Amino acid sequence: MELPDLSGYRLHKVIDDVDLDGVVVRGLRGSFHRRPSGSGVLTVGVYSYAGAELMMAWGYVGEPHCRFNALRRPDGSWGPPRQGCPPVSRVHDGGRVTALTLGEHILPTEPVTGPPSGGARAPDPTAVLPAVGGPEGLGSWPPPAAYAADSGS
Repeated sequence: MELPDLSGYRLHKVIDDVDLDGVVVRGLRGSFHRRPSGSGVLTVGVYSYAGAELMMAWGYVGEPHCRFNALRRPDGSWGPPRQGCPPVSRVHDGGRVTALTLGEHILPTEPVTGPPSGGARAPDPTAVLPAVGGPEGLGSWPPPAAYAADSGS
């Protein structure tokens, strides 16, 4: 399986300060892209923090959870696509959530005062990143007709 090729999608919406697992992460931006297919509307969320793309999650509009996800590695390359939602866990301090981990990345839940930790970085604007996927990037699973409904993602 390959990552979705965003050149075939249209930008649907952008959300700043995205909520992951019920916790708002200030500075985390989600850009949501869509394209119709014969079996529903495909959707890809690209999540970035401090200008660095950290994660892609994709599936069909109306699905309750991610069908697949891929995380950006500290070296800037994409990890392999994995089935389901990305690995997110909470970091607690004195009973309060102070950060979320997203794979190897640590995202503070407090106001952003510096660059992200965990190796996240924005690529050099002149860098050529590897192309991703193709039109069949989501595999061959056709979703049930119920997945054609608009979930807002």
